[in-house]
Amino acid sequence: MRYRSNASEGRAPERVADRWVAIIDDHQSVRSCLTRVMRLEGIRSAVFASAEEYLDYTAPSAPSCLVLDMQLPGMSGYTLAELLDRERPPVPPIIFISAHEDLLASVARDRLAHGSLRKPFEMDDLLALVKPLV
Repeated sequence: MRYRSNASEGRAPERVADRWVAIIDDHQSVRSCLTRVMRLEGIRSAVFASAEEYLDYTAPSAPSCLVLDMQLPGMSGYTLAELLDRERPPVPPIIFISAHEDLLASVARDRLAHGSLRKPFEMDDLLALVKPLV
């Protein structure tokens, strides 16, 4: 994902129409389900099967938040979060998702985590975290 901060270039602030959610999960069924839920809620989203696919994506604006699986093939979700924090600040709010309680526990108090959900989770719980951000 390549973008530049609007503030640093003197452009107008991000418009509501520019807001979107990045969904990064290696399971097609999860990506499909989350995309469908976001669409039904009127929330724009883009899906990625890996951290590397997300990093290669070029968008006109940063996502409003990331829904990020912690266990991905190749680069892990948390490694992606650290890379974004180090190389592409500011990092959008991140909602970590995982089927592994121990992975979620490792980010419970992490400053990079806006929230975390254990798979399978209720869509209302996800939307409660996402909606204030978009």
